[in-house]
Amino acid sequence: MELYPGISIMTSRTYHFKCTLCGRVLEKPFSTCPYCGGLVVIEYSEYYFRVDKSKPGIWRYSSLLPQFTEIVSYGEGLTPISSVDDVLVKNEKRNPTGSYSDRASTVIASYAKSTRIDPLVTRYVEVFTQSLLYYLRNVARVRVLLEDLYLVSIDDLVKFMSMSSVDIKTAGVNSDWGVVIDYMNPLTVEGLKTIIFELCEKRLNVENIVVPMETGVLAYSLAKGLEDLKKAGLDPGYMVVAAIIKGIQVPDIVTRSGIKVIEIEGDEVLSALSRLLKKGFVTKPISAVSYAVAENLKNSVAIITMGYKSYKVWVGRERLRSEIIKILKERGALTAYEIWKENPTYTLRAYYKALKSMEVKGELCSKVVMKGGRRVKYYKLCQSGFT
Repeated sequence: MELYPGISIMTSRTYHFKCTLCGRVLEKPFSTCPYCGGLVVIEYSEYYFRVDKSKPGIWRYSSLLPQFTEIVSYGEGLTPISSVDDVLVKNEKRNPTGSYSDRASTVIASYAKSTRIDPLVTRYVEVFTQSLLYYLRNVARVRVLLEDLYLVSIDDLVKFMSMSSVDIKTAGVNSDWGVVIDYMNPLTVEGLKTIIFELCEKRLNVENIVVPMETGVLAYSLAKGLEDLKKAGLDPGYMVVAAIIKGIQVPDIVTRSGIKVIEIEGDEVLSALSRLLKKGFVTKPISAVSYAVAENLKNSVAIITMGYKSYKVWVGRERLRSEIIKILKERGALTAYEIWKENPTYTLRAYYKALKSMEVKGELCSKVVMKGGRRVKYYKLCQSGFT
């Protein structure tokens, strides 16, 4: 399918990691160039934009993503756009772990699986590390570097210590540990930039794409997405705006890139947060910054995470999923009620929600049979099949 008439739909042939400062081509996705300290990005030999709906999640834009032999995807991306008090918001909560970091994690995990990285080393960044471990759980061992124990959530520590594939370190990175891939790296940028591609595909008629700014990586990634589209012959006319609370230092990555920055008073952020909460939207103050700036600018869309899915909830769902798999392996095909009776620690409602989610993901198969004059639905692990 051609999105724009007259634009070729060929895919990018090759890509390489390149320093934006000294121009060196590098062999790994370094966060910064080991020679000059410059920012490292991915460049393509050819730029084409195509939407391939046969591919999962953000990989529908594989023509402007690095090409890998194996893809690790859990349906990230394609997050909804809605209006909240006349402010357009793109809600990144709808990603698998409830964060836009999943867009980065699918690219990093695909790179790790395709290049057989094991182990992979990463510095702890709360939401990003949660997401990355979710995507790497069946791909590679991970060494998580905790540089400041006071900044690590207790939920994360409990999770890390219970995972056999995760090794926790507090010292500096040792060159013998493995390949280091931190939050700021070229693969992260490629994943995050797909937010722009989704807006472009929908032909969203706005001027500003407002993003909350903390590290500046999200704003930079979206700006690169726009630049890649322009190289492919497309210019949707968007401007990336980085929103920040007045008085907080603007990250160098944003300053050097010439991205427009808008500061906002803390009281305005609290006001926006209060209004969102009264409407039932639970979000973090950093997302409220994006919302407040978009509200002031008009003709804008705010990139936001509303209804934040807590990590504790995610861990609970993962445990329930594992319990369901264990029960069905031991007992074979069962109804939701029969599965619940095996371990009523969780509510029957929780089982129904988990079963539905696992069925959608293709982990479980179901079969409806007539029993006593009524329809009864049985679940079984897909690879087992029904007899």
